[in-house]
Amino acid sequence: MTRNAAKGAVVLGYDGTPRSDAALDWAARYAMTHGRPLLLTYAAGAPTAYDSFSGVHENRDDLRAVGQQLLEAGVLRAHDLAPGLTVETHVGLGTPHQVLLESAEDAHLLVVGSRGRGSIASMLLGSVSVDLSAHAPCPVVVVRPERDRARFGPYLHHIVVGVDGTHASRGALDIAFMLASTERKPLAVVHAWGAAGVYKDLMSYEARLDVAEEHELSVAEAIAGYAERYPDVHVTQHQEEEDPARALVTASEDADLLVLGSRGRGDAASVVFGSVSRFVVEHASCPVLVVRRAPVPPA
Repeated sequence: MTRNAAKGAVVLGYDGTPRSDAALDWAARYAMTHGRPLLLTYAAGAPTAYDSFSGVHENRDDLRAVGQQLLEAGVLRAHDLAPGLTVETHVGLGTPHQVLLESAEDAHLLVVGSRGRGSIASMLLGSVSVDLSAHAPCPVVVVRPERDRARFGPYLHHIVVGVDGTHASRGALDIAFMLASTERKPLAVVHAWGAAGVYKDLMSYEARLDVAEEHELSVAEAIAGYAERYPDVHVTQHQEEEDPARALVTASEDADLLVLGSRGRGDAASVVFGSVSRFVVEHASCPVLVVRRAPVPPA
């Protein structure tokens, strides 16, 4: 793979399983909507001399051939869904973590699939999804298989963005407003604060009102200016006096996409509120987009 193949592309980790097919469908629609090429990437593992009578070099060729055959099936699926979409392929030798991090270096977006809500035992993902969300050099989307949703709900067909009133929310708000405008969807800004009941019990009613007012002001400051930049986006604000992780997972049950901001590369407490990232990525019902920094602009 050349660096040009990944530059500005939507990079998809693909392994031919139903979960990665779901991720491919999401990635192909996104790439087509936003005028991006799609790069299907497969991690073939590390070659060894023991896997081939002829040695390491032949084993490397065998791994690449199997991976390429699998990716060609993915290309056909992508073209069926999005005719005219530019689709390229890359077979990398190494673990999914290694290959996807390398492929994402100049990417616009990295997309990976998941077995489903609460599952971390995936060949392509598992704990890799959480690690990529914290360390990938571009935004990461974790896609789940399609599921039944409630017919009514405050977040139905919305893009939901979680904010915490810090600078970490800026990247999430930028991309959430952009997506809501491009895809013509309403945007729900969710700010959750509080800690599972005990925190509430220790505060008087007046003190809780003061705290709530402070949080409302923080959110208002965070989204100031976006209405002027995106007058076409219908925005609602939601204050939730509960655990942030559970509030966001609840919002994901009806949403089309959940967007979270990150504090930066290598930060162990990376998304919105520390360990919230791990919980949300593993338990959310809808695709989760983790923004560590702004996507690479068009070439």
